[in-house]
Amino acid sequence: MKISLLHTYSVPLIPGIVVLLFLVPAILFFIGLSGCSSGPDQTSEQLNTDTLAEQKSDSANPGLSRESVLNLKRKIISKRKNPILATAYHNPHFNAQKWLKSDHRFYNRSNPRKISDYDHVIKKIARRYGFDWRLIAAQIYTESNFQNEAKSHVGAIGLMQVMPNTAEFMGYDPNLILEPEINIAVGCMYDQRMYSLWGKQTKDYNRLAFALASYNAGRGRVLKSYSSKDERVTWEKVYPLLPVETQSYVHKIYLKHDLYKRHIIP
Repeated sequence: MKISLLHTYSVPLIPGIVVLLFLVPAILFFIGLSGCSSGPDQTSEQLNTDTLAEQKSDSANPGLSRESVLNLKRKIISKRKNPILATAYHNPHFNAQKWLKSDHRFYNRSNPRKISDYDHVIKKIARRYGFDWRLIAAQIYTESNFQNEAKSHVGAIGLMQVMPNTAEFMGYDPNLILEPEINIAVGCMYDQRMYSLWGKQTKDYNRLAFALASYNAGRGRVLKSYSSKDERVTWEKVYPLLPVETQSYVHKIYLKHDLYKRHIIP
């Protein structure tokens, strides 16, 4: 008698196939879990590395909060995009981090859109001369810390530390330069004049840096360090030859302006 092979093994084969159908996916599932747990993926590893870096920053600087660490990262990004900011961080005569942390009033302000009590005046006059008002605010903070009655040992007066003879040269009554609007107008007019004059030498990002340096040290002094013949035509090459006060002055304004741009709307 012929016995069909299929007929003979049909009964025991069916349960076996059913078992395999459930067993194989289970085995593959556990193998997959094992493979995933063998090590972190690249994204997780990067996150862990960033967290560790932040913890190291916090331990090295106990006074820095998590927000300060994040701000530091933003500043590093900004530094890469702006060559002038890069020189501020590399200037051996200037502590960029200390300068940025010095303005406690700004960090503790109640109005997040406000820089000073003179914002409305700064906005109006900065617009008149074609400047970002936050740049002028940064310059005023550097000059006088928004102290309208400030006077320097050389006779500079007011918010933008205007010299009486400069105000007179610009067509203003030197007796009125303690008035905030006039003081800021004279300062912005002088900024615009220096910016215009430096347009004859350069049209790129160096122009503003040289204009601000001229506000502090005088255009003649900056021109002594500037030399197209010796290829000293960029801020990176010129600033080490300027007085330390002027180097710090420009770097302070750029850093403060960068801070204001990241926190204050135009």
